[in-house]
Amino acid sequence: MPIRRRIGLAYLPGALPCFEDFGNLPTDLVCKDGLVDGKPASDVLDMMIIPGGSLVESQSVNPVVSREILKMAESGKFLLGICSGFQVFASRTDVGRLSTVPIVREGLGLIDAEVQPLVCTDQINAQIVDKSFISDVVGGEVSGFHCHTYGKVTLQGNNAKEVLVSHIQHANYRRAPQDLVSGVANREGNVVGVFVHALLDQNPIIVEGIMKALDVNQLELQEIRKVNAKLVSDIKGEIGINTNVRPAVVAKKTPVMVLVTALGSGSGKTFLVTGMAGALKKRGYNVGLIKLGGDIRDSVPALYLVKEPIKSYSSIKISESGWTPVKEAIEQACGVHDFLFVEGAMSAFTGLLNSKITRPASTLEVAASLGVSIVVVVTCDKEGIEGGLVNVLNYVNMLKMLGVNPTGVILNKMSTSYLTEEDNQVIKQALENVGVQLIGVVPSMKIEKRGMIPEIEICYEEFGMQAIDAAERYINLEQLVKLAKTPNQNMIDYVAFVEKFKKLLINYPGSIPKRAEADCL
Repeated sequence: MPIRRRIGLAYLPGALPCFEDFGNLPTDLVCKDGLVDGKPASDVLDMMIIPGGSLVESQSVNPVVSREILKMAESGKFLLGICSGFQVFASRTDVGRLSTVPIVREGLGLIDAEVQPLVCTDQINAQIVDKSFISDVVGGEVSGFHCHTYGKVTLQGNNAKEVLVSHIQHANYRRAPQDLVSGVANREGNVVGVFVHALLDQNPIIVEGIMKALDVNQLELQEIRKVNAKLVSDIKGEIGINTNVRPAVVAKKTPVMVLVTALGSGSGKTFLVTGMAGALKKRGYNVGLIKLGGDIRDSVPALYLVKEPIKSYSSIKISESGWTPVKEAIEQACGVHDFLFVEGAMSAFTGLLNSKITRPASTLEVAASLGVSIVVVVTCDKEGIEGGLVNVLNYVNMLKMLGVNPTGVILNKMSTSYLTEEDNQVIKQALENVGVQLIGVVPSMKIEKRGMIPEIEICYEEFGMQAIDAAERYINLEQLVKLAKTPNQNMIDYVAFVEKFKKLLINYPGSIPKRAEADCL
């Protein structure tokens, strides 16, 4: 039986059609031609959802799709924009974070609001403060999560009203409890923009509100969700959007995991994890992404490629940052995926000496508790291969002395033009002598331009495709898979672990004893 109400989902480069389930409501995709079944989307659809992503940065909501959105708004049909979709509906967005002057992207002006930089990646509760088509239960409480770089909303005219207010704990990387406008509607209430992800998935009150607005009963909702199940299967059958790259079909495997860390921030972890995740997805692995700490924005480029949603397990809590305790997160993730990438925060050691925060507080403590393989990314653009090697040899030795399991090294941002075959053998042998394998040598690439930095402004399609290409050309993926291990949850005495680290710092091999130092004088 054909369904009576049809709900479109924008499927454009830069969109995240699987970042959440959208209440399992979408029945049709709206691509760059703006058509559904060969007809204008505005003629066929009763509602359209514009998902999060980098739609404003990618500028992929072209005039054809914009026209269909505007026609639906004018005819009183329903439009829901989530995060980047909200920005599409707004008057304008200042994407000039870290810029000395605003960098303005114009929206469609369906909602009289301006969006400005504000970073928030909290799980949140929010309150419904006014009526719109997503709910008329004013005062109702809902939950979800924020994952945005540009989330400060200022209402500017008569065609805007606050409908949702989030209670957040962190903003711009600091603890800053406050109420944040996170949902705005036009005056009629048929166009709504929100910054709360998973709003439809976690809150039956929202789905009930939408079904009421669409005049859909429970029997019809079941039919909509049957159509949605096939739609989601079709979406997940493509890596990225409009790439026509299809993953191989293989049987589900025993879950294995690799934890990717680095000598510090700016190493290129996110780029490499994105590429490796996309490349393994192509080979048929059901890839999952987990971020240590709360900045889940780092996982989004890889999720764009592998078409997986953010879940509670997507962020492991370290100290006061992040969502879910490590044991719970890993158990949940292993029930869904067969290859997991865990991306560390900063250096593996960062946070170990901070006695004022709760444990675990570092990537290293989480690694020790899991007993997994660790791949270390070494950036070589500032110190050269020579300095990078010296640093990683010390790094690996310290990890081993603390009882964790570094297994592989990727040399990133390398200048390889002057290296001889003899030099390459020296590099390989030096790493093997400390018990790790060289699994990749990635040359310097032009990925630092604006629009290619996940935490600031990113075009997912360009970033993702370049990352997959780098992974397939420069990283030994078969070797990476062999190094991966099934996680084994270990009981860790974090106090004793930190004390061991302190003693190793004082008595690090090669340190000159005080008496010997005096004799030298």
